[in-house]
Amino acid sequence: MKEEELKFMVDPEYISKVQTEIRDTSRAFLLEWIIDVHRKFRLKPECLYVTQHIIDQFLSRKKIQKNQLHLLGVSTLLLSSKYEEIYPPDLRDFLAISENKFNREQVIKMEKEILTTLGFILTAPSAYRFLERYRRLSKTFGDNEVFFYAQYIQEVAMLDASLLRFRPSMIAAASMILSSSQLKKTTGWTDTIVKFTGYTEADLKEVVEEVKSFALEINPKFISTLRYKFSKAEYMKVANYQFTFDAKEDEGKRSPSMEAAEKQKTKTK
Repeated sequence: MKEEELKFMVDPEYISKVQTEIRDTSRAFLLEWIIDVHRKFRLKPECLYVTQHIIDQFLSRKKIQKNQLHLLGVSTLLLSSKYEEIYPPDLRDFLAISENKFNREQVIKMEKEILTTLGFILTAPSAYRFLERYRRLSKTFGDNEVFFYAQYIQEVAMLDASLLRFRPSMIAAASMILSSSQLKKTTGWTDTIVKFTGYTEADLKEVVEEVKSFALEINPKFISTLRYKFSKAEYMKVANYQFTFDAKEDEGKRSPSMEAAEKQKTKTK
């Protein structure tokens, strides 16, 4: 996977080099809308990452007008859901959720343009797939709360085009380290994980700082959709934790969820 991911890296500055009407903020707003639609349709997590991958691959090769961006988002999400889902939403559902700003023929035409531009190659190793692998390598990462919080951080990072300069495997690692740092007060990056990933903490220092900075600096209103999504019980309400990432030397300090679990355990004795 690590070898394969290199083949699909895009220039993080592709928007300024290829597009004339699209800006980094335009991309971010589009992805935030897609995240919301993805949540409403209850699509698989990987479907979201395939959608983001297709959008970046397409926009890095083809210049479009700003008024086509929403159409691109709908067409891309439709394509990725066909690829990932057993029962993908119908095109009518996508048109309805887009308030019928365009018609069936326009979506089909954009679909065809995407496929021909990308040569029908729609997928690549995603940060989510690496995240799933990392959770199996450590007891800390095996904690569902840590995993969901890392997923939350990772989807926030998805909105920053400049982070495209890092491999998906590194974004996943940074998200896991930051999640463990905040919830468990330890990076959790053990010798075992170094052995299997090939990444030391020193290798990941830059990407960790960049993801951390973006998460801390982004306007909370801009990620309201993500906060709503990850405040749900199915994600263990991890969005209730404000981003701080203040890992200290006190490795034994427990997160609020751990303390609550310990109290409950004491009551049952």
